[in-house]
Amino acid sequence: MLHDPLTGLPGHALLLDRLEQALIRAKTRGTLVSLVLVEVDDALIEVASNLRSGLRPDFTVARYRETLLAVIAEHDFGDGEPIAELVRDLAPNAHIHWVTSDGDTSTEDMLHFPE
Repeated sequence: MLHDPLTGLPGHALLLDRLEQALIRAKTRGTLVSLVLVEVDDALIEVASNLRSGLRPDFTVARYRETLLAVIAEHDFGDGEPIAELVRDLAPNAHIHWVTSDGDTSTEDMLHFPE
């Protein structure tokens, strides 16, 4: 599914494609990709809206699973902690997990091994 009908966000398939493309860009350009997973217990639509409106337009916010949203952020240096903190501010009741890669990590590993 390209777009999630409940949240209007990109769906699982589009998330995988965007993450793969971001990892390729990171490897070829020498940049970084952070993936932030946002586990939402309730108010999924509200959290999705807060993330979409509160984050930079070039970040991807997608619905990964039933109660799990994902944020993909490309950046030049550092790690994903500042991005995870921003997500935490926008979704204070959610459980936040994140991982950063220089492009040498597979899409599957990015999705399965966030901090």
